[in-house]
Order: sequence, then structure tokens, then C-alpha cells
Amino acid sequence: MNRTKIILYLLVIALVINSCSKNGGTTAPPPPPPPPLPGCASNSAPANGSFATNTSVTLSWSTVSGATGYDVYLGTTSTPTTVVAANHSGTTLNYNIPATANATYYWYVQPKNAAGNATGCATTVTLFTYIVIQAPAPFGYYVVGYFPSYRNPADVPDVKFRMTNVIVYAFFGVNTAGTLTVNSPATLDAVITKARANNAKVFVGINDGSGDGKTNFKAMAATAAGRNTFIKDVMAKVRQYNFDGVDMDWEFPTTTDGTDLTFTLLMKELSDSLHRDAKYYLSSAITAGKYAGGIRDAVRNEIFPYVDFFNIMAYDDFNTTVPYKHHSDYALATTCLNYWLTTRGMPASKAVLGLPAYGRPSGITQSGTVLTYKSILAQGANPQYDSAVVTAGAFTNYTIYYNGQYTIKRKAKLAKDIANGVMLWEKWQDATDVNSLLKAACDTVGRAY
Repeated sequence: MNRTKIILYLLVIALVINSCSKNGGTTAPPPPPPPPLPGCASNSAPANGSFATNTSVTLSWSTVSGATGYDVYLGTTSTPTTVVAANHSGTTLNYNIPATANATYYWYVQPKNAAGNATGCATTVTLFTYIVIQAPAPFGYYVVGYFPSYRNPADVPDVKFRMTNVIVYAFFGVNTAGTLTVNSPATLDAVITKARANNAKVFVGINDGSGDGKTNFKAMAATAAGRNTFIKDVMAKVRQYNFDGVDMDWEFPTTTDGTDLTFTLLMKELSDSLHRDAKYYLSSAITAGKYAGGIRDAVRNEIFPYVDFFNIMAYDDFNTTVPYKHHSDYALATTCLNYWLTTRGMPASKAVLGLPAYGRPSGITQSGTVLTYKSILAQGANPQYDSAVVTAGAFTNYTIYYNGQYTIKRKAKLAKDIANGVMLWEKWQDATDVNSLLKAACDTVGRAY
């Protein structure tokens, strides 16, 4: 083959190769560049610094553009190294934590894709704490005695403190700032000392310090911030004085102004704080329940689980125009317990029947005529009867109605049979000898003292 033919042959081959390339040759395009690394996520829930009350916790975080999966880190140190979910596809994760009370957990999320993991995401760590909210253990048949701040503890013998397993110091007031006013600190110290020496629990009773029984309570409970301020101060006072619990004495929330709703919120939030680690008790003084209306309906069934027991004020059913009406007879006790237990479904274990240690007349003004049980006896009244002719102030020889030992025994047995305790307003008014109403109640139910 001569030189010219060789050159022509090579040109033909080149033309064929070039034609094949233009008509679908097999040469592959270069690969695409890798995606950029994703950024970090923001933790959504649980909120930073919040509490979890269930061992099943839902973690959630923001979606990160370009992420194909998420590694979730969780642990009990501020820089957790344990991955509890690898390459998780969603932005929520249900995770079960150990039931370790007051354990704090730290967590964050590391987004990832084909290029690798996001960097620096440990700086987004947030924390939550697992807490146990549980009522303390009940302690049997309650015998509750209120002790007002204006009474002298020295007037009441130790045995009367042993008869009651709960002493309610009455009262700390709610002030215009929505915090507590400590009334008669010296009396409080003496009551606490005497109660502790006689194996009685001490609750702080809280009423409205405004004078009308509702203004400061209403203002405080109206907002979440107000309730929060109040509850923080309550817990501070409970710890300061080493109280065993709190007795709420709001007289009275009502459906007519919406305080039934704020009262319910307040009791739930207060219960959550007092019941943390099953440490402190919560009781509440409530209306007798005999008469329908906004006050009775303000005690909503929703609060039954939040409160450890209710002191039912089954007294003061007097009338200034109708004579011969007992303000707290046995029939009123049965009516009140029947309403709260049967009609409303209050747990019997939480129902405490209120008893008066004072008398009221009926058919005349009450001013100057309300007498303590021991002062009624001092005028010659029979401790077994329920009425006597007495004199007080400008009123002479009028009939006063009270609870003698016989009625107290009947009520204590009723409360033993269908409820779970009795409450006396108030300890100082009771007789200090064998005629004591507390003694009659304890002897009836078999409470040793």
C-alpha cells in the first residue's frame, strides 16, 4: 500500500469515529457535585427548662432543608453523646425515659445527608426534667381543727391537739400584690410547736385578706401570671414554716363572675406544685352545698382529683326572721353529704364534715349573739342538748342553737360510715374538759388521744 492510500484510510477511520460520537456514543457525563451539608435544627418540644410528667416523651424539632435524616442525642449530661435514634426520617420522636424522679435530660438533633452530618449542633442542646406529681398518702379518718391567728394556744390543752390529726392555722391572707400576708407570726410559731409536739400535721389556711372574702382572690387568680406569683409565694411559705399542706378558703368563687373557672385553674396549678414528689397536701373549705346557685356550682367536679380532702362547711344555715331554726342540725349534715357524695360524686375518702363549736340564734339579729360552745356551757347549758336560753350583750333570755355532744357523736358516726372525717370550727371555742366536742367525736370513731 502506498503512502497516499494509507493517508486516505486513516481519514476514513477518523470520519467514522467522529460520526459515531455525534450519534449516541457511550462516553458518560461527569458526576454532579455532592450536596452541601445541612444546617442544625431548632428544638421545639419539650420547651427548654420545662417539666415532663410522663415517661413517654415526644421530642420535636424544626425541619432542616437538605437533610435526609436526623441523629437524636439524649442523655443526663449537658453534652450528651448517646444517639437514641439514628438517621431518623421525621421531625418527631416518641422516646421512653427512665422513671427517675427529678432527673434532668439534655438533647439535640444532628441533621445529615449524603455529604455527611451537620456540624456544631451540640450548641442547640435543650433540657427538660422528669417530675412525679402524686398526692401524698392519706392518713385515715381526718379530724381537722382550725386554729385562728387571734386565739391564744396556751388556752388549749395539749390533749386537744392530740385529738386532731390536722391543725389548720387560720389564716394567711392574700394581699393586693397577690402574695401572702402572715398573720400573728408569734401565734403561728406557738401553734406549730404545740402541734408537732402532739403528732398533728399543720396546714396553712389561706383566705382573702381584702375583708370581703373575694376581691384579692379574684384579682390574683384572673391571670396566669397572677396565679404563678401566688403559687410561688405559697410554696416559699410552706417550705419556710415546714407546713404539711395548704387549706384554701376562698369564700366564695361563683359562676356569676367567672371565678369558678379561675378557681379551678388555681387549684390545679397549686395541686401540681404541692403534689410534686408527693410531698405536701391540699385541702379546701367549701360551701355546705344545700342551696343551688353560682356558689355551689363554682366547685366543679374537675377539682376533685386535685384536692386531697374537702372541709364541707355544714353550718351557718341560720335565719334572722324565722325563729326556732337550728343553724347546723343533723338533717343539714345528711343533706350536705348526700349532695356532695351522691349527687356530685365526690369521692367519699375526700369528704370531711364540718362541725361548729359555737351557737347561733334564729329569728333575731346575729350581731353579738353568736357564742362559743364553752361560753354557752358557762351559762348553764346542757352539753348533751342542742339549744339553751342564754344572755349576751344587749340580748337577754334568748334561745341559741348549738351542737351538743350527742349530735356531734351522731355526725361523727355518719362521717365515719359514709365519708372520711370531721372538721371543727374552731378549736379554741370547744370545751377543755369532759364536755369537749372533739372528745365526743374521737370517742365515737375510736381515735386514740
